[in-house]
Amino acid sequence: MTRSRFRSGRRAITTVAITLAIAVVLAACGSSSSSSKTTGTTAKAALTVGSKNFGGAQVISQLYGQALAAQGYRISYKDNIGATEIIYKALVNGDIDMYGEYQGTLLTYLNGTPTSDAQTTNSALQQKLPPTLVASSPAPAVDVNGFYVLKATADKYHLTTLSSLVPVAPQLVFGGTPECQDRPLCLGTKEQQLYNLKFKDVKKLDEGGPVTEKALDDGTVQVALLFTGSSVIKPDYVLLQDDKGLQPADNPVAVIKKSVDTPAINAIIDKVNAALTVDAYNKLALQVQNDKLDPKTVASAFLKQQGLA
Repeated sequence: MTRSRFRSGRRAITTVAITLAIAVVLAACGSSSSSSKTTGTTAKAALTVGSKNFGGAQVISQLYGQALAAQGYRISYKDNIGATEIIYKALVNGDIDMYGEYQGTLLTYLNGTPTSDAQTTNSALQQKLPPTLVASSPAPAVDVNGFYVLKATADKYHLTTLSSLVPVAPQLVFGGTPECQDRPLCLGTKEQQLYNLKFKDVKKLDEGGPVTEKALDDGTVQVALLFTGSSVIKPDYVLLQDDKGLQPADNPVAVIKKSVDTPAINAIIDKVNAALTVDAYNKLALQVQNDKLDPKTVASAFLKQQGLA
């Protein structure tokens, strides 16, 4: 009885040992396969993309973010953060990793002097940015501040240029972005002004959107600041020509933290910017501003059309 039990126990131990050995071999094979798969695929960075607070800029940030996501980057968004003065600080403080900007506007904010040449302005911007940040190459698209009046106002005061507006400005009310009076590319301070425009009153409205358009339409303001590439420009709006060259080359760029910037990311952004022509940008921006479409939807459709997503 004792011997029989011993033999049975030995067989059981042998069976367990064999089973364990097989399990170890299988586990090793599985582990090897899993390890090979992990090392063969490098996980791509997680990036937070911010956006400014108007349609054109929101589309740009979505274009950058979605194009990166299509290539495996893990993208989250912080939308509608604010104007340059606000979103740039968010980037510097590390709240976001990148955002879509306009290079002339940012260079002016950084106390630089933009020009009408896109590459010259971009080079100057790179020099003004702190060592922790970098800007992409510019897109061909341009979106600048425009001073608009109704056709009836233009006819009444014989307005064609910003210089022709100067003598009658004290009789008129101006409406623009909340930060307009602090920006050299808008009204700026007395020391910053190129045209020395002095209006009867200045109203803080929105970022070239429906509030500003309504104020111009109903006569609340007689002169309005709208964006030439992303605001809804109605048939009876007259753009006063910038005869002294106040507005610079304000091309879209991505502004990125150097700590996350790589050649691969730059290559993706450059492809997006190459597709962002003047006409393409205007159509995208107006789909948001005029047609009230979601910037995410607009950007997604464009990237698919261009083979970038």
